[in-house]
Amino acid sequence: MPYSKFESIEEVAERFDIEVKIVPFIQQSEIQIPGTPFSRLQVKLADSAYFINEYAICEHIIAPVLDLVVEHYEQLRVWSHAPFNVDKEKDLIGEPDYLIAPKTKYGGMSVPPLCVIEAKKEKFDEGWAQALAEMVAASFQGSSMSFGVVTTGKIWEFGKLKDKLFTKDPDQVSATRELQTLFDMLNWLFNEANESITHSEQIGT
Repeated sequence: MPYSKFESIEEVAERFDIEVKIVPFIQQSEIQIPGTPFSRLQVKLADSAYFINEYAICEHIIAPVLDLVVEHYEQLRVWSHAPFNVDKEKDLIGEPDYLIAPKTKYGGMSVPPLCVIEAKKEKFDEGWAQALAEMVAASFQGSSMSFGVVTTGKIWEFGKLKDKLFTKDPDQVSATRELQTLFDMLNWLFNEANESITHSEQIGT
C-alpha cells in the first residue's frame, strides 16, 4: 500500500520496530528571507482563498516556503510528488508530497534526508504516519538520519528518525504568527539534512 495508507505513528512503529519518543529537539538557525517574498507569504497566510483545498495549500504556501529555504543549499532540491518506491512488499511505495534530496549523477533523486507532508484536513496523526513511513524507507536506502515535517500550511510540526528511534518534537510553530521562526527552524533542519548527506558520503568513500 502507498505511504498515505498508514493511519498512525503506532501502526508504522509496530510494523518496523521503531521506538517513539516525544522530546524537544528542533533548533533554529537564522536565515534571511527577502522582504517581498516574505510579505507575500504573510498576505497569503491571512487569506482563506489560499486554503480552499490541499492543492492550493501545497502550491501557494508549502512549496514557496520550501523553495525560499532550499535556495541556500546548493546540493539540495525540492522534489514534489516524485515516485519513491523503495519496497513494495513492505508497503513503502508512493509519491510523497515533498522530498528534500540531492540529485544523483544520473539526474534522478538521491536518498532523501527530509520529507515534508501536508496534513490533509488537518489530520496530523495520519500525516505523521505517512512521514514516518517515508523516513523508514529512506533508512532502508542507507540514510543514517532523516527528518520529517508535517504541516497544514499554517501549523508546522517536526520529527526525526535515527537508529530506529523516532523523536517527535512536542511543539508546533504557527506560520501566521511566527513566520521568521518557522524559516529559522526549517533552515536548521535543511542544514542538518545537508550535513547528514555529507557525512554519509564521507563514510562511503
